[in-house]
Amino acid sequence: MAAKLLLISDLDDTLLGDPDALGRFSAFYSTERHRLAVVYASGRFFESVREDIQTTLLPEPLAVIGGVGSEIRSFPEGELDQNWIDAISDKWSAEQVRRILSDEADLELQPEKVQSDFKVSCFLRDATQERLDRLQARLFDAGIHASVIYSSDRDLDFLPEGVNKGTAAAFIARELGFDRGHVVVAGNSGNDAKLFEHDFYGIVVSNAHAELKEYADQRRVYLSPHARADGVRDGLLYWIGKLTDES
Repeated sequence: MAAKLLLISDLDDTLLGDPDALGRFSAFYSTERHRLAVVYASGRFFESVREDIQTTLLPEPLAVIGGVGSEIRSFPEGELDQNWIDAISDKWSAEQVRRILSDEADLELQPEKVQSDFKVSCFLRDATQERLDRLQARLFDAGIHASVIYSSDRDLDFLPEGVNKGTAAAFIARELGFDRGHVVVAGNSGNDAKLFEHDFYGIVVSNAHAELKEYADQRRVYLSPHARADGVRDGLLYWIGKLTDES
């Protein structure tokens, strides 16, 4: 496989969470960087991700998808991708989302540091799909077209319609010049699920939540027997081998 691959990976409990495994991944990446580039896709924002890059063995990425897809920034400059902002701004207002949902007694706003102009994050425990659909419909009736992303039976994110880690990943992959046959995504939780809906090659690590492991039934998704960064490294070796055999 001579062509370069782009890895778009979640961080918390995917690449992060086991320093020894991350060390092994970093050593692997250093030997493969001639044919492997990386973008991080996190629920956290750029400054938090940059701190991890500075204080761990995480390789430096080309870009960071932050806020569950609500922003894309170049690395290391941290320059906001204005093309993405322009694409997601229509029929959206974080301020109005907060106001409309302010009387929902079971919704608890998450700390301000995880909020942004394009993401409203709440805690909502053990929500049913019917409950989530009602919240989305209430926003729609008020003129706000929102995506609703729920994970870990607790974490609820409201984003502009169609915005998630997957659509942001597809956008940045195109900007960087990678077609879908040269993109590998990796994750462990529900807010990573959309990464696996764009016909990329996928890696689900062994410590993933059950909701994500369901994606391993798809032809292009590999369920690693290894956890966290060891699972990502194992998955990359799997797909590199497969793509080499096919070429």
